[in-house]
Amino acid sequence: MLEDLCDLLFELSSMERMDIMLSLLEEKQRLSHISQRLGMTVTETSRHLQRLSDVQLVIREVDGRFSLTKYGALAIDFLPDLEFISKNRRYFLEHEVHNIPYEFSNRLGELLDSTLEIDAVRVLDRVTTILKEAGEHIWAQSYHISPNHIPILEKKVRDDVDFRGIYPTNFELTSRLVNYLHFLETIKKRILVTEKEAMVSFTHITGQLDYPLSSVPTQNSSNGARTYTNITGKKPVPFKNLSLFHI
Repeated sequence: MLEDLCDLLFELSSMERMDIMLSLLEEKQRLSHISQRLGMTVTETSRHLQRLSDVQLVIREVDGRFSLTKYGALAIDFLPDLEFISKNRRYFLEHEVHNIPYEFSNRLGELLDSTLEIDAVRVLDRVTTILKEAGEHIWAQSYHISPNHIPILEKKVRDDVDFRGIYPTNFELTSRLVNYLHFLETIKKRILVTEKEAMVSFTHITGQLDYPLSSVPTQNSSNGARTYTNITGKKPVPFKNLSLFHI
């Protein structure tokens, strides 16, 4: 079984073959069209197509056009996770994701269109903006509430915005916001969800939660229709516009 996996990964390790597969993901194409579109010689394109055909990732149809097989399309579907973690490998060398449910860690690829932000000031400014722009709900899990955010949240509650929070049992808050909180012994991740945007953080390998690195998506991903099940048990929230949030 590992031999089959290694064969697949070897074929996908070629940028040229990956470009061909991604091009065929958009539409069926003839050899000459693929060659012209990708700027490769016909001979080179033919060689790569033959390799992809040999491992059944692509197929040549009766009309002469090439297309992805169902197997090839499925292989492409699993690549965003690997692409995302490889793009952010320095981040994931220092952060723990195995302490979150598999159904979430298995969807990291949906954050592929995100960009990682390492400036704590910009991150906090972004959180402030997200809170101010929320009009329906604010769901949060964290180890504290910034003093600057308390008046914003209090106003949102007065405006009937649904605020719910999960915080550690040793968290103390004098604001009436405490009536909207639930408590856990430990907090291993931070989550902020509104109807417009969301942020999630992963624990540093030291076990500490500090100021976050966040990623703010540059555009809605193609997986935006999928849902990120919220922490409060209410309706799901769209996964598009999800920001990666490292503390």
